[in-house]
Amino acid sequence: MIKKGSVVKVLRPESYWYQDCGTVAKVDTDIKYPVLVRFSKEAYNGVNSTSFMIEELTLVE
Repeated sequence: MIKKGSVVKVLRPESYWYQDCGTVAKVDTDIKYPVLVRFSKEAYNGVNSTSFMIEELTLVE
């Protein structure tokens, strides 16, 4: 189960962080992209977090 503080791997191919690992910052309900994930590296525009659907993430053990 994905919850705050979990380490997850991104499975969305069009994402800048595809196949990278990040830490879950927040999990909402009743919205399309409920999981906010923060990463150690920044994207080209200085952003280091984005939201994903639960199906686009997998837990890292």
